[in-house]
Amino acid sequence: MKNLIIFMTFICLISCFGQDVKKKNMDNKELIQLILNAQNDLHSRVKAINDIDVSGEKSKIIVELKNILSRKKNIEQGTMDWDPAAEERVVDIHIIGKLNQVNDDSENKRITEIVSNAVPYIREFGDERKEDAKVIQSIHQKAIYAMIVELTQSEKQNAAENAVVILNHSGFPNAPVGGDVKGILPTTTFTFRYSRLKDEMDSYIHASEGKIQLSEGVKKYIDDNNTQLANDGEFITIESTLSDAIEKNVSSTFNYYIENNKLMICTYQEAAKRWQEWWSKNANIIK
Repeated sequence: MKNLIIFMTFICLISCFGQDVKKKNMDNKELIQLILNAQNDLHSRVKAINDIDVSGEKSKIIVELKNILSRKKNIEQGTMDWDPAAEERVVDIHIIGKLNQVNDDSENKRITEIVSNAVPYIREFGDERKEDAKVIQSIHQKAIYAMIVELTQSEKQNAAENAVVILNHSGFPNAPVGGDVKGILPTTTFTFRYSRLKDEMDSYIHASEGKIQLSEGVKKYIDDNNTQLANDGEFITIESTLSDAIEKNVSSTFNYYIENNKLMICTYQEAAKRWQEWWSKNANIIK
């Protein structure tokens, strides 16, 4: 009986291993079906796009990828826990990236709309804009970056902010926004306690010993929008280094840059202008 159990366990392991191998070696047809099925989780769909074999007949692969782009999509209004349109945008941007791998950039014109509508958070996936930035960086085409810089001038605030986030995560040398905050801020762990936005900013400035400043845009924003961050009579308390607090908390509302060994917290609008000026002087470095 014991030998029989061991034998059956061995057979089961072989069977499971065979299934895993099969999953890891899906052909393009199977991968495309997985991508098209919106019931599959987004991570699996993106992985399937990356796994598509582009070593075959290029014209056939291009047609298959473009057919995915023209699929019928779920455009229902998103909720806090589910945003189908956002998930389909992520699929689209990765398909466009795959098309560029086979030297077809005819769909790159879609990128501006995808970025314009991107959201900061997709359930169980993360920041859509950072995913866009990763794909755009893999394509690395000057014309796309030019479109993104132009988008920073959009009258639609969300679109302009999304464009700034894309540029912030593009890995450009001597970028005008961002920087290594750990290199200039104290490494001490502080206890920050605040209930409103102004209190939060003031606590960071006080802990920085003069290393953090607020731009005129941020000062005006706080004067106009001293947002309540905690319930009435309550406080938010965090223990953190100053650099972690800036990177995790401040970046959801503001941007920052380093100048003269000091960290300047700025608005997205101010960051957009810095990127526009940077592009006017450095566009020639993009090949």
